[in-house]
Amino acid sequence: MSKDTTGDDSDRIVFPSEKIGVEEQFLPATGGSYLENHEIRAAVPGKVFIDTKHYRAKVFAFNKGSVYPSRHDTVIAHVIRVTRSTVRLSIGYVNKKSMNPTVSAIMHISDASTDYIEDLDDYYAAGDVIRAKVIDAKTYPIQLEAKSNNHGVIATTCKFCGEKVEKIRKNQLKCLECGREQSRATSIDFGSTNFIPEY
Repeated sequence: MSKDTTGDDSDRIVFPSEKIGVEEQFLPATGGSYLENHEIRAAVPGKVFIDTKHYRAKVFAFNKGSVYPSRHDTVIAHVIRVTRSTVRLSIGYVNKKSMNPTVSAIMHISDASTDYIEDLDDYYAAGDVIRAKVIDAKTYPIQLEAKSNNHGVIATTCKFCGEKVEKIRKNQLKCLECGREQSRATSIDFGSTNFIPEY
């Protein structure tokens, strides 16, 4: 067995009977995974954790009653990191129902707005809370898009001083404290939504 086989398997989402790996890589862990035809498969829905010390594939089950994103679901997600071409997020709500634990997601530049965007860093920032649609729930991270008027940033703060902002025109915000303007790909109801998630 080799530690090199763990790769990106740790922390991905799996569902019952989904293949995690093969027994040449690691062994199943009691309760969360099992061996079938030399393949390690998930016994419960949850997050994979590869124990490299004992070469075991564990699955930490989601809490009972938790919801899971499916294609076309509306989600509320927290922006973790932004690059020029991608936004990394953590989904906390699916159709306004809380997820526990949260699930990682990604949004590519072509899916991030109804408008043309050259650099996502100009329209999203770490800490933003966005509303988006799931376009692929079978990948890891889950893929999102924000190409509808009610998609985009629904809550944020000034990226310069961290204080409250107000929308002054489409995709343009102004800080109520320092007065600096900044762009965001805002939803049509930014600032007036009656659902502000708890993160």
